[in-house]
Amino acid sequence: MKQLKFLAVIISLGLALTTNVTSAADNPESIKLALEQTIAKLEESLAAVSKGEDKQKIADLIVEARQSQKGISTSDSKVSVKRSQSNHKLVEARTTILDGDLKGGEALLKEALAGYKEVQEKFNATH
Repeated sequence: MKQLKFLAVIISLGLALTTNVTSAADNPESIKLALEQTIAKLEESLAAVSKGEDKQKIADLIVEARQSQKGISTSDSKVSVKRSQSNHKLVEARTTILDGDLKGGEALLKEALAGYKEVQEKFNATH
Protein backbone atom coordinates (compact mmCIF):
# COMPACT_ATOMS: atom_id res chain seq x y z
CA MET A 1 0.00 0.00 0.00
CA LYS A 2 2.84 2.39 0.86
CA GLN A 3 4.44 1.61 -2.49
CA LEU A 4 1.22 2.51 -4.30
CA LYS A 5 0.97 5.85 -2.47
CA PHE A 6 4.63 6.56 -3.17
CA LEU A 7 4.13 5.77 -6.86
CA ALA A 8 1.06 8.02 -7.01
CA VAL A 9 3.02 10.90 -5.47
CA ILE A 10 5.90 10.42 -7.93
CA ILE A 11 3.52 10.38 -10.90
CA SER A 12 1.76 13.51 -9.63
CA LEU A 13 5.06 15.35 -9.21
CA GLY A 14 6.17 14.27 -12.67
CA LEU A 15 2.96 15.54 -14.22
CA ALA A 16 3.23 18.83 -12.37
CA LEU A 17 6.81 19.35 -13.54
CA THR A 18 5.93 18.42 -17.11
CA THR A 19 3.05 20.88 -17.10
CA ASN A 20 5.29 23.70 -15.84
CA VAL A 21 7.98 22.99 -18.44
CA THR A 22 5.42 22.74 -21.22
CA SER A 23 3.81 26.00 -20.16
CA ALA A 24 7.13 27.82 -20.23
CA ALA A 25 8.04 26.30 -23.59
CA ASP A 26 4.73 27.36 -25.10
CA ASN A 27 4.89 30.92 -23.80
CA PRO A 28 6.32 33.16 -26.54
CA GLU A 29 6.65 36.13 -24.16
CA SER A 30 8.90 34.21 -21.76
CA ILE A 31 11.03 33.01 -24.69
CA LYS A 32 11.34 36.56 -26.03
CA LEU A 33 12.37 37.75 -22.57
CA ALA A 34 14.98 34.98 -22.28
CA LEU A 35 16.37 35.95 -25.69
CA GLU A 36 16.59 39.62 -24.70
CA GLN A 37 18.29 38.77 -21.40
CA THR A 38 20.76 36.42 -23.08
CA ILE A 39 21.70 38.97 -25.73
CA ALA A 40 22.07 41.70 -23.10
CA LYS A 41 24.41 39.49 -21.02
CA LEU A 42 26.47 38.67 -24.09
CA GLU A 43 26.79 42.35 -24.95
CA GLU A 44 27.81 43.01 -21.34
CA SER A 45 30.38 40.20 -21.59
CA LEU A 46 31.85 41.68 -24.78
CA ALA A 47 32.02 45.12 -23.16
CA ALA A 48 33.87 43.60 -20.21
CA VAL A 49 36.40 42.01 -22.59
CA SER A 50 36.88 45.36 -24.35
CA LYS A 51 37.49 47.08 -21.00
CA GLY A 52 40.05 44.45 -20.05
CA GLU A 53 38.06 43.20 -17.06
CA ASP A 54 39.24 40.25 -15.00
CA LYS A 55 38.80 36.93 -16.81
CA GLN A 56 36.78 35.48 -13.90
CA LYS A 57 34.31 38.37 -14.06
CA ILE A 58 33.90 37.81 -17.81
CA ALA A 59 33.45 34.08 -17.25
CA ASP A 60 30.76 34.81 -14.64
CA LEU A 61 28.89 37.02 -17.13
CA ILE A 62 29.03 34.19 -19.66
CA VAL A 63 27.56 31.83 -17.06
CA GLU A 64 24.73 34.31 -16.51
CA ALA A 65 24.09 34.38 -20.26
CA ARG A 66 24.03 30.58 -20.33
CA GLN A 67 21.50 30.57 -17.49
CA SER A 68 19.29 33.06 -19.36
CA GLN A 69 19.37 31.02 -22.56
CA LYS A 70 17.82 28.06 -20.77
CA GLY A 71 14.48 29.86 -21.07
CA ILE A 72 14.68 29.65 -24.86
CA SER A 73 12.71 26.45 -25.21
CA THR A 74 10.67 25.96 -28.35
CA SER A 75 9.51 23.11 -30.54
CA ASP A 76 10.81 24.90 -33.66
CA SER A 77 13.76 22.72 -34.64
CA LYS A 78 15.57 25.46 -36.58
CA VAL A 79 15.48 27.75 -33.56
CA SER A 80 16.48 24.96 -31.17
CA VAL A 81 19.45 23.85 -33.28
CA LYS A 82 20.78 27.40 -33.62
CA ARG A 83 20.31 27.99 -29.87
CA SER A 84 22.25 24.82 -29.13
CA GLN A 85 25.08 25.81 -31.48
CA SER A 86 25.26 29.26 -29.92
CA ASN A 87 25.28 27.78 -26.43
CA HIS A 88 28.23 25.59 -27.43
CA LYS A 89 30.08 28.76 -28.51
CA LEU A 90 29.46 30.18 -25.03
CA VAL A 91 30.99 27.11 -23.41
CA GLU A 92 34.02 27.42 -25.69
CA ALA A 93 34.30 31.17 -25.04
CA ARG A 94 34.27 30.71 -21.28
CA THR A 95 36.92 28.02 -21.40
CA THR A 96 39.07 30.05 -23.79
CA ILE A 97 38.84 33.17 -21.62
CA LEU A 98 39.63 31.27 -18.43
CA ASP A 99 42.67 29.82 -20.23
CA GLY A 100 43.84 33.40 -20.75
CA ASP A 101 43.05 33.86 -24.45
CA LEU A 102 40.86 36.97 -24.37
CA LYS A 103 41.07 37.57 -28.13
CA GLY A 104 39.94 34.01 -28.92
CA GLY A 105 37.23 34.20 -26.29
CA GLU A 106 36.04 37.53 -27.67
CA ALA A 107 35.75 36.03 -31.17
CA LEU A 108 33.70 33.12 -29.80
CA LEU A 109 31.47 35.53 -27.85
CA LYS A 110 30.83 37.50 -31.03
CA GLU A 111 29.87 34.27 -32.82
CA ALA A 112 27.54 33.32 -29.98
CA LEU A 113 25.96 36.78 -29.97
CA ALA A 114 25.39 36.62 -33.72
CA GLY A 115 23.84 33.17 -33.27
CA TYR A 116 21.45 34.34 -30.56
CA LYS A 117 20.46 37.34 -32.65
CA GLU A 118 19.68 34.91 -35.48
CA VAL A 119 17.63 32.82 -33.06
CA GLN A 120 15.76 35.97 -32.05
CA GLU A 121 15.04 36.86 -35.68
CA LYS A 122 13.81 33.33 -36.48
CA PHE A 123 11.65 33.20 -33.37
CA ASN A 124 10.18 36.67 -33.93
CA ALA A 125 9.39 35.78 -37.54
CA THR A 126 7.13 32.96 -36.42
CA HIS A 127 5.62 34.59 -33.30
